[in-house]
Amino acid sequence: MSNEHDRPTASTTQPGPALLEERTLSGIFVHLLGLGTGFVLPALVYLVAEHEFTRENARNAFNWQVIVTGVYAALFGLLGVGFVIDSMVSESSPVHYLAIAFVLVATVGLFASTLVFLANFAFGLIAMGKATFGSAWSYPLAPDTVGWLSATLGSDVDWRKFLVPHVLVAPATGVYLGWLFVDPSSESDAVFFAGFGLVLALLLTSVLTPGVLVRDTNAVAATSSSWQPSWLAYVGGPTILAALTYVVAAVQFNSENPAGDAIYGFAGALWIAVIVYLFRRYRHAESP
Repeated sequence: MSNEHDRPTASTTQPGPALLEERTLSGIFVHLLGLGTGFVLPALVYLVAEHEFTRENARNAFNWQVIVTGVYAALFGLLGVGFVIDSMVSESSPVHYLAIAFVLVATVGLFASTLVFLANFAFGLIAMGKATFGSAWSYPLAPDTVGWLSATLGSDVDWRKFLVPHVLVAPATGVYLGWLFVDPSSESDAVFFAGFGLVLALLLTSVLTPGVLVRDTNAVAATSSSWQPSWLAYVGGPTILAALTYVVAAVQFNSENPAGDAIYGFAGALWIAVIVYLFRRYRHAESP
């Protein structure tokens, strides 16, 4: 790991407002965000933050939450593969026993992962407490994933490449949801798990893409380009549309899940915003 477990990043002798200049609320509560969202919101905070205290704490939270998220993703992935195989083969097939083995291993692993859940909760509270007193505490056993990614990508990162996943995932998810709406009876177990994966990918890219937009627009603005884009225009529009979608879905259509409708509205509007941004960037901006 690149940092010690208890690195002081702020002086504890400064009172009141001066103290808040050295440590930030986002740097403190990013650990709490990680408890509820895994690596997703810590990654977003790391992408958009400028304050070194916030970035250091977000980095530590991300490094740990990658492990926790990976454990649960592997277990649920194994469970899903087992169910898919079971739905595609007959009970007399030898492959059927492989499916049973996958399900059993995943089930045992999920019960055993209670220890991971408890450790995650305890470490998150410790890190948040350390941050409150001005230290960026790196979680035990967590490799420096951010450092590895930085070394792999290099200092001159072309952030626009990381906008591509949302450009691809959003329409694919739209096709899947449209197909279910037209013919809901055609969904098999395999299609369900594939669609579930698409929806999860859409949620992930919908959260991280705004952060990538912030980094890329800042990179463009730092060049000598005559085009100075503002990330607020490309993130604010989808956010407003999501709020309107929520209101219309709840009031006009009495939707059972207006929040879900708002998320899909945001994802669709963000897809349009990214397409427009990439087109304008291609036309006007010099590559940073």
